[in-house]
Amino acid sequence: MRCKSSILLFIAFSLLSSASSNGHTKFPGKGDHSFTTSNEKANLYSEELNKVLTERKATNFVLGRSQRGRNVEAFFFPGTSNKRALIIGGVHGSELSSIEVAKQLLKIITPADILFYNVIIIPSLFPDNAEVAKQLPSQIGGVENIGRYSFPGAVDPNRQMPTPGMAFDEDEALDHAGRKIENENSFLLDLIDQYRPQRIVNLHAIRDTTNAGVFADPRTDDKSIALGYETDSSLAIAIAKDIQLNGGYIPGNHLDKKPSALYYKDPLAVPAGCFQKRNFSGSSLPDKRGGGVSLGTWASTAVADETNPSKNREAMRILTMEFPGSKRPSDYTLKDEQAFYQQNIELYAAALKNIFLNQYFIEEIKTE
Repeated sequence: MRCKSSILLFIAFSLLSSASSNGHTKFPGKGDHSFTTSNEKANLYSEELNKVLTERKATNFVLGRSQRGRNVEAFFFPGTSNKRALIIGGVHGSELSSIEVAKQLLKIITPADILFYNVIIIPSLFPDNAEVAKQLPSQIGGVENIGRYSFPGAVDPNRQMPTPGMAFDEDEALDHAGRKIENENSFLLDLIDQYRPQRIVNLHAIRDTTNAGVFADPRTDDKSIALGYETDSSLAIAIAKDIQLNGGYIPGNHLDKKPSALYYKDPLAVPAGCFQKRNFSGSSLPDKRGGGVSLGTWASTAVADETNPSKNREAMRILTMEFPGSKRPSDYTLKDEQAFYQQNIELYAAALKNIFLNQYFIEEIKTE
């Protein structure tokens, strides 16, 4: 087919409410990990993060404080390889089900599990926004988008990324449109810059449940030239199939017809070597607040920044998981609805553990 022309991170190994007297914390749930903790905060530089990875201990830490002083928590689990994965929930605080999927994943990872990828899980990137949504459960998932935006007139949190191909500048912290990036997104971008994951899942939820699924952004070089979509698509489809085969609801990938990992609003994926179009319009909001660069577009584009070559990186494989509906199971009134959505929370989380964090379509790491 021919082409057409075309943080500084604040680490605070925080004591949770279930902390034991020996200075270790057990995360509530089925898992039996002990998390190292400390009351002190320090700037997390690459050497310290590498130490965390080298020690390979399950660890909880704090990326920073939200605008209203809440902790933006993260959890690290070791893998058997040198590959790194990142899973992010709660980019949109209105999508509480995405946070539930992340929390469920934390519950089902146990010390007996053998994960191939080292993984950092951020259950709720914007905890302030999620708290707003929790206060109005009857409006969750409605057109008002309660909890989606941080303040009146705010830009969509998932449209605050830097220019594709350019590194995040923590000193200016401006997005592609020249707007100030919110603190929580700055924490995330700092983490990505230092952690350098090969693969990312961004957990979201979708109002039209018929479009629920797992989707892949096509990876490109820094000039938006496609690198090939086959393995990105295959990984997304493998996760979707795992959910469906175990009885989950995931119609957006059209697995019973012609399987697709392309989000329905995004441009078609092109063959390797062709210019890849992107969706910069986002959602329709006044003053173009819904437009801009998404994490999917920025992370899947390689960075080749002449002004800061130390931050140059390869394109990362990034998937978007769109859960059917924004509510938590407990937000539904009927027991059969509660059971249905709880089952799907469990199946979506299990697919991440079984497929995404294991040896499926492994990325190559180039060495100099």
